[in-house]
Amino acid sequence: MGILLVPSEAAKRKIQVPNKYDGTSSITAVTRDGPCSASTSYQAQIKDSDASVPGDEIEVGGGVSQSGTVQATIIEGANRVPIAGTLDAKGSGSGTWHTTGGIVECSGSWSAKRAG
Repeated sequence: MGILLVPSEAAKRKIQVPNKYDGTSSITAVTRDGPCSASTSYQAQIKDSDASVPGDEIEVGGGVSQSGTVQATIIEGANRVPIAGTLDAKGSGSGTWHTTGGIVECSGSWSAKRAG
């Protein structure tokens, strides 16, 4: 998922996240299929229901429900990266991602752990 998670001069976008998940999370995305980066890690800051996500001119739609269900789509140019998964009450969780609509097709998993 290198198209999303290469943090060069990271721009911040907002997604809706319940306040109970406020804090810093360490997120790792692993590619299972395709030519994207094998593994990429970054920090996401969640404060007052907004998550700041690093990326290069990326749009994010969707969010996290009160029960921890993650449903979002990350868009960069022609590439769309739907993500899905769950977070537990402590803010840790995991899920899947895949690219669609672009030149490169990749898929994999992600995991998140509350860092602070």
